[in-house]
Amino acid sequence: MTIVGENNTDIMLDPNGQPVSDSSGDFKIVSGDACWEQDLRLEALTEPGELFYEDENGDEAYGFGLLDFSHAENDEFTQKEIEQRVKNKLSKRTYLDQRKTRQKISFENGVFRDYVSVSKQDAVDEYNVELTTEEVEVVSE
Repeated sequence: MTIVGENNTDIMLDPNGQPVSDSSGDFKIVSGDACWEQDLRLEALTEPGELFYEDENGDEAYGFGLLDFSHAENDEFTQKEIEQRVKNKLSKRTYLDQRKTRQKISFENGVFRDYVSVSKQDAVDEYNVELTTEEVEVVSE
């Protein structure tokens, strides 16, 4: 399966994952940074193997699989495992500068939160996303 690249175009989706229509009733489109940002949010919400057309396994599979940690105990090992999983999933996106990727993981009221900041290669703009194991909600800033 091919993930969205930095110069792709896709149908724009609302926060509930539904297509957005324009004034003429056609689908709105999203391209450039907004496209890969949308795809990153979608992949974070997806469990590996959830897509019926998925043909990859392991780190190459589409989906972060954060539900694996929804009932995990808060310890250093679990936090490291979350950090590594997100890092491995982001590494598929070769247009992102892995050296600039920052993560801060916290545990509050039984829920893990991973605050992730990424940047494209040779860019100064950051894209921030909050991943959580509470129904795997993704909040973008």
